[in-house]
Amino acid sequence: MDTLIRHLMLTINLGIAYVTTDKSDIDDINIISTWPGHQSTTWKAPTRLAYKRENSGLHCNKWGFEVDPKLTSYSWTKLLLDKNAPMGDYDDPALSDMSGHGMMKLPSFRNAQGVCEDFLREMYLYVSRKLRQQMTAATYDMTPMECWITLPAIWTEEAKDATLKAAKNAGFGNRPIDEVYTIAEPEAAAIATLKRYSGPNSLNSVQVSLFRGEYKSVTKLNLVSLTSTS
Repeated sequence: MDTLIRHLMLTINLGIAYVTTDKSDIDDINIISTWPGHQSTTWKAPTRLAYKRENSGLHCNKWGFEVDPKLTSYSWTKLLLDKNAPMGDYDDPALSDMSGHGMMKLPSFRNAQGVCEDFLREMYLYVSRKLRQQMTAATYDMTPMECWITLPAIWTEEAKDATLKAAKNAGFGNRPIDEVYTIAEPEAAAIATLKRYSGPNSLNSVQVSLFRGEYKSVTKLNLVSLTSTS
């Protein structure tokens, strides 16, 4: 009998990936690639949400690939969580004009955090059902879940807090055995890189430098691989 205690680690970045802690390699990570309303496989689901109350033909809210272009829907809402953030050198200037094209809008009955919460709730329910099927319901119910949400490095503390609250209200971390955290995208990338290239049997060492621009908070990642010649 397998007596090893598992711990489920889940990551969210407009998509879902998970791994159990009885695995030790980055290649053991499972990326969810099947989504409602989409026949082919893809790593991410679009952040679109259509409310039943605004679309007479719907019997429930629709999200991701389920959202038909003809439906009244909302997308790219997470950017509104930090709408006052300063524009950096590498931002796309067109994003500030997207609201005129039907994106980055809000319904009259929900704010940005609320729309993000509603989208994440649909994702949480779907992922929970999928994990129950793959792990069995009994295993899922007894397995602690550690959820990590990746965020842009330039986001304000207010936006980070709003994202965390939206995720918790959506269901992530709501079981007594579960936890939910946020992490900056460059930090997550650095950890993944170190995991890949700094294995116990590796001859390579990796030096990672993370630094923040003085005025515009632009985070850069420098990676230098030092290879042994012996």
